[in-house]
Amino acid sequence: MDERQNQILLALRQITEEVSSQTSVEEALPLLCQRIRQTTKADCCSLYLADAGKKFLRLSATDGLSKAAIGKAVLRIGEGLVGSVGKKQQLLDLADAPSHPAFKYLPDVGEDEFFSFLGVPLLNQGELLGVLVIQSREKRQFGELEESFLVTLAAQVASFIAVNNSNRDSQSNTSRYKGETGTGGIAIAKAIVWQPGVSLEDVQILYSEERELQQELFDQTLFQLQTEMDRVALEMRENDKTAAAFGYMSGYGHLLDDGEFQDEVDSEIIEHGYVASSAVKIVIDRRVKQAQEKGQRQLIFDLRDFGQIIVSRLVHTNSKDVELEESVVLVVRSLPAAWVAELPRSKIAGFVCLDNNTSAHTAILARDLAIPSVIGVHLDFSSIDGHNVIVDGEHCQVLVDPLPSVVGEYEQLLSQGREQTNLYSAERLEKGITLDKKRITIQLNAGLNHAEDDELWQQTDGIGLYRTEIAFMLAQTFPSEQQQIEWYTKLLSQFKSLPVCMRTLDIGGDKGLDYLPIKEQNPALGWRGVRVTVDQPQILKTQLRAMLQAQRQYGNLEIMIPMVSRIEEIRQVKNVLSDAKTELEEQYGCTIRTPRIGAMIEVPAIAYMMKELSSLVDFFSIGSNDLIQYMLAVDRANPKVSRFFDAFHPAVVRCLAELAAKAREYNRDIAVCGEIAGSPLGALMLLSFGYERLSMNYSELSRVKYIVRRVSVCELEKIGAVALTLDDSTAIRKLYSDYAQSMGLGRIIELLEKQNLEQ
Repeated sequence: MDERQNQILLALRQITEEVSSQTSVEEALPLLCQRIRQTTKADCCSLYLADAGKKFLRLSATDGLSKAAIGKAVLRIGEGLVGSVGKKQQLLDLADAPSHPAFKYLPDVGEDEFFSFLGVPLLNQGELLGVLVIQSREKRQFGELEESFLVTLAAQVASFIAVNNSNRDSQSNTSRYKGETGTGGIAIAKAIVWQPGVSLEDVQILYSEERELQQELFDQTLFQLQTEMDRVALEMRENDKTAAAFGYMSGYGHLLDDGEFQDEVDSEIIEHGYVASSAVKIVIDRRVKQAQEKGQRQLIFDLRDFGQIIVSRLVHTNSKDVELEESVVLVVRSLPAAWVAELPRSKIAGFVCLDNNTSAHTAILARDLAIPSVIGVHLDFSSIDGHNVIVDGEHCQVLVDPLPSVVGEYEQLLSQGREQTNLYSAERLEKGITLDKKRITIQLNAGLNHAEDDELWQQTDGIGLYRTEIAFMLAQTFPSEQQQIEWYTKLLSQFKSLPVCMRTLDIGGDKGLDYLPIKEQNPALGWRGVRVTVDQPQILKTQLRAMLQAQRQYGNLEIMIPMVSRIEEIRQVKNVLSDAKTELEEQYGCTIRTPRIGAMIEVPAIAYMMKELSSLVDFFSIGSNDLIQYMLAVDRANPKVSRFFDAFHPAVVRCLAELAAKAREYNRDIAVCGEIAGSPLGALMLLSFGYERLSMNYSELSRVKYIVRRVSVCELEKIGAVALTLDDSTAIRKLYSDYAQSMGLGRIIELLEKQNLEQ
């Protein structure tokens, strides 16, 4: 690589960093043009941006043309050299631009002295955002090096512009901000920015002569925190929030019970004379460093949150200091889970958290308490404090200063949502029986033990998927066999008359354990699911032993194996299960019933091995989220390609139909536990192919049951036959939407589709 190439590569990185650091497009674009001109040694660099209707390209920034032409010089798409680049969406490199037949002279722009022209389109997800141009007075083509540089930079610039466009509504002052994660539904209220009186980072290292007094202050603060957490957790349980209470205590309970932590802080106070808050900071910083060295990411968040909570109480500034007269959206930089639990729910409509490194326990708790929230939002405090906002937790976005019409739309969604919920709820205890008397099994997807709800078991046909990994993710070390026995026994007893399908530990991909870090370049195709547990047979055996012991009394356990891609994986798990069963039978001196074993169909390869698998398993369950992701090669969490994740893609539709047919052929039950099962149109499609078992999240149970009770499987099967002949997902989706409309379910479908539109 020669010196010129080195300079280009270095400039590419520097320009990208400089542009990304700017707070607005208006500031970034002039800088961009200046730096490109310097790097390419061109005489001019200009940027044209497309209008909202994608009909015109307007000069938006330049270094070399007349500044007076900015905002005024306009070309139609296809007009002139710039317009041609935009229309064809292809690079154009000319040595003598004026002689090109597409050249168009623009007066008052100052192009007269330029001959060389290099233009590249700015594209984001196939959408034209603009055209980037460099020009030179010399008659020469710029060459491959400049072309490569400009094309690469154009991709970076297009992403920057797209993000800024999404944050700004071109027809109003409404600003939109996307977050990393979200929980709950919709909140509409005035935003109140709140920050703790003192943060852990701001704590100064101070000394005190009254060491015993400082020690007593710390010990009392710790005791009061323990008492408060116990009280809040108890209130959650009394209000049927058992899952939330479990997650709440899992986050900090181990730190409160850690005698070494208290001893370390006491030691810093007594031996070195630090004030209590300084001692806490020193110990927390030391432990965070140790956690960083071990790669314990979640522990780092918990330690910092825990330290912040203690320090806030030591200096008498905590979440209870927020005095509110009306319901608001609370905006914070970071929010420990303990503060979420203490928020005055009658006054907090929702919250926005700027820090995307917020503890997972915060998001889990907000979800279980049904608080609308968006976490990981990039905005300035000053731009939101006191402004009217909409928090859309489902779509992970925050709208600041929305127009009255937009507020009205969201208020209508809230009202309609409440109406629909009441409508579904009226039939929550009914069974899923279609108009033509077909019994559909509707089960629950669960991740934490649900509250002791006398009605819950009556609302479902059992647990179709119990995500055992959720409890593992909330623990700080691998849970003991006894701890797992307690978890599983509680769930089996709650649904003692119904089947409970527990999935063996499914980690890897987007589900990690701090105490078993998995770092891979491509985690979706890496060490995950059953691949982990067969490589760690002791972890698997401990879990299977716990499951078997939990089901001794109830006998309603089913076991499901995730991410199966090879026949051998089933055999390995069954061998470990057999060993665990033998050990327990010898230990207890009795026969233990072998539970039904199932395989999850998530890897497309397994669809071609169902005949062989059917001799090893009792049932199949489709994890549609991963199956679709792998079939279409689409990461749905990637905003650049998420639009290609389509459950109604013809290949997906045909695969689902074939899987159901094969299960019938081999006389094996087959269920769907992915998101498609809880979607109204998705459920209709599954019924049309003969699926009789659907498993979904609690919030979707009554809705799907309501729909199932108003459709005919016989009629849906005819629609399914037509769907298999189509090659367009829009047409396939319309088949089921039209049927729903004909059965009086159109309003439900319309509302849900409206909620899922990008606002």
